[in-house]
Amino acid sequence: MRKLLKWGWGTLLALSIVLAGCAVVDSQKSSAQTRVKTQKVTELDQSKVSSATKKTVKKTKQTAKKRVTGYATPTLFMHGFTGNAGSTNNLIDSAQADGYATRTLLATVGWDGHVTFSGTWNKSDRHPEVQIVFKNNRNRNYQQDARWLKHVIKKLQRRYGITKFNYVGHSMGNTDIMAYETTFGQRKQLPQLQKYVAIAPAMLGNIVMFPWTVTTTNATNGRPSEFTPEYQKLVNNRKTIPMNQIRVLSLYGNLDNGTDTDGTISVSSAKSLRYLFWGRSKSFKEVELTGDLASHNALPRRNPEVVRDMEQFLWG
Repeated sequence: MRKLLKWGWGTLLALSIVLAGCAVVDSQKSSAQTRVKTQKVTELDQSKVSSATKKTVKKTKQTAKKRVTGYATPTLFMHGFTGNAGSTNNLIDSAQADGYATRTLLATVGWDGHVTFSGTWNKSDRHPEVQIVFKNNRNRNYQQDARWLKHVIKKLQRRYGITKFNYVGHSMGNTDIMAYETTFGQRKQLPQLQKYVAIAPAMLGNIVMFPWTVTTTNATNGRPSEFTPEYQKLVNNRKTIPMNQIRVLSLYGNLDNGTDTDGTISVSSAKSLRYLFWGRSKSFKEVELTGDLASHNALPRRNPEVVRDMEQFLWG
């Protein structure tokens, strides 16, 4: 009897161990299955989140894109060496008073190249005019000026969605835009220059720094008989100027007193702009203005012929 009981308890103990082991195995299987299911659910949730995030980003980009469309092509106004807002105020205000355009923004470029806007530009504004002023208005590093112009243009692109622009430059403002075009002109992701009004373009510098420019001659295509180092750089990179895209109006002064200058730059210096565009511009027109109001600073500030020609060329 004792042996039977002993065998019975042993058998029960063994059976209990077996059953307990099975329970552990079942528990482990259940846990593993739970982990697999949880992992699958987590992966699915992450996929949904990723998909939702992509849709949100896409929607945000589309919304941002919608916010910067509908603005008209602006005309940028740039002063020359030592110039300021007073250099282009007459041009901008006259165009508005004559019903051709609308003054909108003042873009101030700081000493570090940082751009700040003041003023208002509404989508309904017709032929918006944007005035640019460099704090460092005595900088002769034209490549630096070109990068600063790029800062202005890219900021206008981001905020107002512009794809094209026109440009009016006085004196060194023309060297700046030519440095820009011969550096960045082929970059189609940037807004593209369409119409360009050059007023007293100092392509060979002024007569104080380069007195020999007074006797320099120009070929039919505008090529001067002598180059300055800066002009040579522009010539070397002229193929960067987009082909058959830009229309150019060049207005320069001649005091008609035998000096062949406007008092600051020579006629030859102004005529040298033609060579940079030779065979590349969509159109190129030169106009020589004479008399007292043909002096270098009077051309943009007081000369009514400059205003009239500019208005007709840009918006007439």
